[in-house]
Amino acid sequence: MDILAGIGAGVLAAGCGCWIYVLLTAAHNLRRMRRVETVPLPERAGWPRVSVVIPACNEGESLGAALREHLRGTYPNLEIILVNDRSTDNTGEIADALARSDPRLRVVHVRELPEGWLGKVHALHRGVLESAGEWLLFMDADVHVAPGTLERVVAWCETRGLDQVLLLPRLEAANLGMGMVNAFLVRSAAALMPVWAVEHPRLKVAAGGGVFCLLRREALDRTPGMARLRLEVIDDAALAYLLKAYGARGTVINGSGGVSLCWYRSLGAFTRGLEKNGFAAARYNLPALAAACLFLILLDWAPLLALAQPAVPWLRAAGAAALTVQVGVSVVVARWTRGRILPALLSPLAVLVMSFALLRSAALTLRRGEIVWRGTEYPLSLLREFMRNGKNMPLPPEPDGAPADAAGPEGSPR
Repeated sequence: MDILAGIGAGVLAAGCGCWIYVLLTAAHNLRRMRRVETVPLPERAGWPRVSVVIPACNEGESLGAALREHLRGTYPNLEIILVNDRSTDNTGEIADALARSDPRLRVVHVRELPEGWLGKVHALHRGVLESAGEWLLFMDADVHVAPGTLERVVAWCETRGLDQVLLLPRLEAANLGMGMVNAFLVRSAAALMPVWAVEHPRLKVAAGGGVFCLLRREALDRTPGMARLRLEVIDDAALAYLLKAYGARGTVINGSGGVSLCWYRSLGAFTRGLEKNGFAAARYNLPALAAACLFLILLDWAPLLALAQPAVPWLRAAGAAALTVQVGVSVVVARWTRGRILPALLSPLAVLVMSFALLRSAALTLRRGEIVWRGTEYPLSLLREFMRNGKNMPLPPEPDGAPADAAGPEGSPR
């Protein structure tokens, strides 16, 4: 065996060996992570108020049905703050019409984005200011929540003294392509993210997501608030880390039995959707992003490539063992999260799609020198500076005066 062949065999063996970590992490997470439908639903005289904050931009096509579904929810002490973020369609009109028929729904209209803010973060900021709940639920409009789910999660948090919880949803797919990408993402969350580290108060590991993130208002009030995240593209993860840095206790729950959504309907839409946040996930560091993509590709392809080495029996044996673990973990996680088996077995293809989308995001961002999202341009230099020194950067002022049709003036007391 020459030097290059030896190096190649070593790399493949290392990739196969990584499946030991995946197996152990997945086994621990599946045993530790509670399934939301198994959380006891207590009978209690009173429930704390939950403020659901939903940012929306140009979602008129589906917003009405989504809001009506949320208003039919079973949680007894609920308010919904719909933040209409500069929509140019009929999003605002639909929300206003529903708000007139149900006092639990309030609408905040953002007509102008203040300088130095990302649109979604500012929308969440406005929603928090206008809310009155003891608990805040950040959620997208098109998320489906089964009856009793919110009650179970709130009760679980209060019983265990938790301040923040992330629910892993069931990701529904319109086709096989998105099915395999969804399955890959769910497996990555279930098998690579150590939940025990998320729950450990001294470890700097946190978990956040924009699909269904419930947090205690007191925990958010202990932090500098959403203003600290005003230019964070990966705002959901950044919020989780901010909360933990200020003492919040968090966890992750398997929410596939209570929360679901159809994320993207095609691989093309998925790839375009990652333009904004793909490069940001690596903190705008191209070598780090490339290394992460190479690792993920190696992890999923090493067992197959090792198995195809007839001249190296020990490597073939390692590949066979790793492939067995890979298939087993993929199938078990898919069943555990109510997913389909076939897409879960296509992870070697899914990782190529994911890597392409991430690297494309980096290439476009570097070429443009900015990210463009919903018609607003954000210079890359500003985003990088915020990541390095954001907590010391002065907060830009809000525009003078709140819009006349807003739910209340910026900064008004809750």
